[in-house]
This record gives sequence, structure tokens and C-alpha cells, in this order.
Amino acid sequence: MKITKIEVQKKNKSRVNLYLDGEFNCGLSLETIVKNGIKEGREITDEQLEFLKIEGEKEVALSKAIKYISKFQKTETELKTYLKKKEFCDDIIEYVLDKLKIYGFVDDKIFAQNYIKAKTINQGKRKLAYNLRKKGLKDDLIDSVLDNFCQDENQIEKVATKYLQNKPRDIKTKQRAYRYLASRGYESSNIISCLNNFFDE
Repeated sequence: MKITKIEVQKKNKSRVNLYLDGEFNCGLSLETIVKNGIKEGREITDEQLEFLKIEGEKEVALSKAIKYISKFQKTETELKTYLKKKEFCDDIIEYVLDKLKIYGFVDDKIFAQNYIKAKTINQGKRKLAYNLRKKGLKDDLIDSVLDNFCQDENQIEKVATKYLQNKPRDIKTKQRAYRYLASRGYESSNIISCLNNFFDE
């Protein structure tokens, strides 16, 4: 097969259309074309074409992944799920993950540390651990990060104070407050100790 035309796409100047023997074959990134020295008039085999398509897919997947994580940090699992929905194969997904790890853009441990720092203002350890599991982090990593994390002992009192504001100090309110604090992931013993400071026994 002969490369008869390489045409820059009108809507995306970073991609080109590749024509073989006078007919359109596929779209590739301009970077893939330049990096592999592809030029008009050159002969190309089926194996070489397949290689170029895979390289092109890698560039597309990497670009989409970087855009996906540019606004908010993501876990490995979240990124894998996103790329699978975009119908990239496992080999390309692993390639993208490896690249992003090298760049330091994906790191589950750092994600967990940052998440805990941001959410500890109104969540206990149980809730933090639950939410991190939902994001695909493994239990041993979560436990390791939480073990090295010291939550402000007064934080539960701040959350309780805000919840109890303008509410009557009766048994029903205490029960609701207990359920609310439990839903925020605080330990039972800490909840009871905290609420005893707000309610007469």
C-alpha cells in the first residue's frame, strides 16, 4: 500500500487523515505521523499501519485522560472506568496509567491524603474509609493513610454544635443527633461522649 495523501483535519489541526492508494483509511494524531516519519509516497505494510493506529490510540487516550483529571484529582480505578467507557482496550489503558504515574498525575496514596484533609471537617474515619473504598482504593492503603492521620478531637463537637443549633435539648433530638453523627462516620463511643456534653443525663 502507498500513502497517497496526508491531510490535516479541518476541525482538529492536531490530527490528520491518512489516505492509502487514493482512499481514506484512518485518522491519526499529527504527533504520531511526525514521530514515525510518515510521508506521502511512502509504502506501508499492514503491520506498520496497525502499529500506527495503536500509537494513535495511545495519544488520544492520554489526551482524554489528562483532560479528565485536569479539574479534579482521580483515583486509578476512576480513571480506568472512564477510559473503559470510552472503549479503549486494556493495553492502552495500562499505557496511559503508567504514563500518568510517571508524571505524578495519578497517585492513590496522595489522593487519599488530600481527600481526608478536605473532608475531615465534617466526616469521621468510618465515613472517610467508606467513601475512599467507593472510589476504588484498597483497604490496606486506606488503613495506612488513616493510621497516620490525626483527626481534631474537637471536630465532632463542632459538627454537633452546628447540627444542634436552635434545636430543643430533648431525648428525640439527642437520638436524631446520634444518628446524624453516626452517618458522618464518627465512632459510637465518641458520639456518646460528645452528646453528653450537650444534654443533661
